[in-house]
Amino acid sequence: MILFSDEASASLVQLAVYLSARREALLNNWRTACETDPTLKVVASLSREEFNNKVPFMLNVFQQQLRGQVQEAPISLLAAEHGLHRWQKGYALAELSAEMLHLSNLLLAELRLFWQDYLTTNSTVIPDAYEHFFEFVNQINTGSVGQYADLQRINASSRVETLEKALTELNEVGRQRADLLRHSSHDLRGSFGAIQGAASLLKLSIDSQEQREQMLSMLLRNLTNCRSLVTQLMDLARLEAGQEVLNIQSVDIGQLLTNLVADYQPLAAERGLLLNADGPVGLSIESDPVQLQRIIQNLVLNAIKHTPAGFVSISWSREKDSRWIVSVQDSGPGLPTAAKGGSFPQLLAPSSESTAAFGLENAQDDARQAATIQASRSALAHKGEGIGLSIVKGLCELLRAQLEIESKPGEGTLFRIRLAIHWQP
Repeated sequence: MILFSDEASASLVQLAVYLSARREALLNNWRTACETDPTLKVVASLSREEFNNKVPFMLNVFQQQLRGQVQEAPISLLAAEHGLHRWQKGYALAELSAEMLHLSNLLLAELRLFWQDYLTTNSTVIPDAYEHFFEFVNQINTGSVGQYADLQRINASSRVETLEKALTELNEVGRQRADLLRHSSHDLRGSFGAIQGAASLLKLSIDSQEQREQMLSMLLRNLTNCRSLVTQLMDLARLEAGQEVLNIQSVDIGQLLTNLVADYQPLAAERGLLLNADGPVGLSIESDPVQLQRIIQNLVLNAIKHTPAGFVSISWSREKDSRWIVSVQDSGPGLPTAAKGGSFPQLLAPSSESTAAFGLENAQDDARQAATIQASRSALAHKGEGIGLSIVKGLCELLRAQLEIESKPGEGTLFRIRLAIHWQP
């Protein structure tokens, strides 16, 4: 550990304060430099948060080093996360290196401006500051580029394994579909058996009006279940056969979702649940309102059905100029993460730039999770939900929407759907 005099420490603290005040300008200049670099192709498609990614956190740690404070996270770990993010966004290794070079050059320029503006700074502290700077630059470069290079090696060595896994997953999907149809057939047989039994009893002489009403209620309940199940099976068959036709039009999605939530308030109240809707009313998008409503209806009904107490929340917002997002979250028991042999279709986990509803406790776990999250899929089984969620998945594919799922046992489940604001034929 390097020891500094009080005067030298004060100068380093002053430099940290200066860099903090210049943070926004530095990040903006970095983006401008990257956008004007013809070798960097992906930058223009990234939002500000996606482009900056872990760099603001790395700058925080650099300033903590200058202040002599405890670092909130290792720079190497943050840089590795940044390299992973760029890999996921389709950067080439040369692009990542060029991007880091622009950042290093701009940070070096900020140090030079600081010495010019603060001529009274003790000259003996300048080498110490540059020592911190070069250590920082080395860590962000080796961390990000090293992680990227590791991912390239892993990708190159695991292609055969990936193909074998894909074949296994296809076989599993086929098995799950067979299970889904088998369970549905079983449910239909059970409902028809109950209907037949109730009808036979009604043929008998039943003197009690109460018993007669009970039999009629049983008939009505099971007929409703049969109708719902048959309708869902027909919907799923149409989706799989590619027979659904889209009717794209301009939609005030805020109004549509607000009305939908209002329609389900009585059902939620009957089950003692709070049903909330949050989002802008005047959000205009281009999509098929009927198919969108079918997606949300399936998710909301599943959430209400499987949440014994607490809340169900529907929220929506514009994510960036070209995309909007809608989420359905509940406080139910969550989906079992280790379930095997279920009929629930495989769904993608959240992408790394998502703000997770159920976060991890520290950055190191976050990095490990992010390093494998894109390759992981969960065959989650939730009793009674298979057909409805299979329809949701199919409709999302039809609308070119990105479906993500988060679930934590005992804390609930979140379904997040990302869609384009303007439909692209």
